[in-house]
Amino acid sequence: MNRLRIGVIGAGGIGGAHLRAYAAWPELCEIVAVADINFAVAQTKASRYHAAAFDDPRIMLDRCRLDAVSICTPPKWHLPVALEVAERGIACLCEKPPARTLAETEAIVAAFERSGAILQFAFCHRFHEPVRQMQELIEAGKLGRIVQIYNRFGFRFDRAATSWFTDPEVAGGGVLIDTLVHSLDIFRMLAGEIERLEAAVSTTLPISVEDTASIQVVSRSGVIGSLHCSWVTPVSEAEIRVWGTEGEAIVDYASSDGACYRLAGESDWTVLSARAPDRFVLQTAHFLSCVRHRQPPRVGTADGLAVMRAVEAAYRSASRK
Repeated sequence: MNRLRIGVIGAGGIGGAHLRAYAAWPELCEIVAVADINFAVAQTKASRYHAAAFDDPRIMLDRCRLDAVSICTPPKWHLPVALEVAERGIACLCEKPPARTLAETEAIVAAFERSGAILQFAFCHRFHEPVRQMQELIEAGKLGRIVQIYNRFGFRFDRAATSWFTDPEVAGGGVLIDTLVHSLDIFRMLAGEIERLEAAVSTTLPISVEDTASIQVVSRSGVIGSLHCSWVTPVSEAEIRVWGTEGEAIVDYASSDGACYRLAGESDWTVLSARAPDRFVLQTAHFLSCVRHRQPPRVGTADGLAVMRAVEAAYRSASRK
């Protein structure tokens, strides 16, 4: 079996995570090229994998006969880079958020629909094994009818004042579009499509975007969600809790265990084991399988569009406060 030829566009922190994830599957793929506008950064990352380095992704796409790429640039460049990838019929794993706006996301989706190439959006928490275990508990009916979901991602973003993450022209917004976008996707994964939401945001740091955001959301099936993210809290926290009519479940990202759950009438928690590779490695394995077998990805274009509709609805809601 010929290995898939991989390129990564954007060699920053998340680009490094994608490179490490591809490197975990040497029997499935080979990292051929890395592109970044900072050529020295591209060279440093590429040299670790004996790959070619480029400062222009278009040249990389034309020269390297790639089967698939990851787009790991800041969101401002997702659309122009994705259009170049789609035009060449190359499969794409595009980092979150899909783009800065719903309109840009729609343009990306349309380009890949025209080309017929595979497009997967990188909502990596869907591949976190404890989250998958929580989903399986729900789908098996173990927890009864789901009524409430709580999720919080909080940490201190020390580089906020000097990072592109807080430049609205580059990032499209602040913590809501960068981090709470994951929470919205997790909620949809566990509870189904979003019916309505209300959002609030605030800014504590000396930056021009929100650094704290909360969304109250209701699914079409009536599940109520409470989603919270912040860049200013001193202790890192990442947790999902689900309550149903017959039990509850927790995913604590700080734990090395899997999901834990407790059914009605029980005082003790059942703790599931988690031994799978990290979510980036599992996400990459799924993407490579989809490319190899020409199958639609688990996190497809409809998911990216739905999340971006929710993101824009949240910003509209927050602006009315």
